[in-house]
Amino acid sequence: MNDPARYALDDYFGETSPPVFQLTATAQFSPIDINIAYLTQAGWNQTVDRLRFHIQSHNPPATDHPLAVAIGSVEPHIIVRRLDEEQDCFVSIQIAIDGVVSVVCNDRKFAIDTFSRLLLDCPPGFHAADEFDINKQWTTDAQIVAYFLGMLMGARGWDPSHNIPANIWQSLEEAHRSLEIANYRSAVVMSRRTLEAVLKFGFRRLLGREPVNQRGRPLMLSDMITQYRNDPAKSIPDHLLHIADSVRLAGNVPGAHATEIPNYQFTRSDAEYALYAVSHFLHEYFNKIDTAVTEYYTLTVDLNENPSNETTAI
Repeated sequence: MNDPARYALDDYFGETSPPVFQLTATAQFSPIDINIAYLTQAGWNQTVDRLRFHIQSHNPPATDHPLAVAIGSVEPHIIVRRLDEEQDCFVSIQIAIDGVVSVVCNDRKFAIDTFSRLLLDCPPGFHAADEFDINKQWTTDAQIVAYFLGMLMGARGWDPSHNIPANIWQSLEEAHRSLEIANYRSAVVMSRRTLEAVLKFGFRRLLGREPVNQRGRPLMLSDMITQYRNDPAKSIPDHLLHIADSVRLAGNVPGAHATEIPNYQFTRSDAEYALYAVSHFLHEYFNKIDTAVTEYYTLTVDLNENPSNETTAI
């Protein structure tokens, strides 16, 4: 097997999945400290990232459940899951009750860096790497690859084509924060940006094409709204498009565009209206229009399969 530094996340959705980088570290001490501050500094995204404690279930699944063996044998553990779309990296870290830390990732450096910054040199213990027994390898083990793929799909959305882009929620959160600190112009502009993001997202899904003009250039927000209005199927009803247009107009001048109106200032009412309008639009879109986004899919793994485990140490 090759010894690559990383694989692209999209590679795992092909007919055959590439290997997964696995780091296993057994602590020779207790307790294990977790650097929560690092997660915040790294850009924690609550819509896709997870920090969870799993207890042992007192209600095991039925014996005919496709994941009965896996679920029934899981000991209490902590899960830390991070998706960094800019770096195209995904990592899942499992900290078991016996002190074994299991890291799976598509990128060797990202895995090692995340492990080091999350669990090493962290107060109050300031434990070092030599206090762990550490093994690192690329593996094609079917269960590990399936576990990684399942966790990745959970972060992206079970079907990548049905994934809600994180930038939509990030823009909306920024609009909320701007309103809280009385930065009304930013609140209106970020509400407008949120609207533009969801219309771009829906363009491919509802209209079946890219949001570009005949010259291949990205459509302006007003042009996208017009395209939706001209859609024979009326995938987005007119009353919602009127709401979208009002947010567009509120954010245009003197907000998203550089043209100034003398003595004009955004008010709290402007910001609250834009934020409420776009929040309502998002609710209607994801709960009534593009309902496939919320569909769930079952990942079935044959745990009786006994493949040849091909690993490469690094």
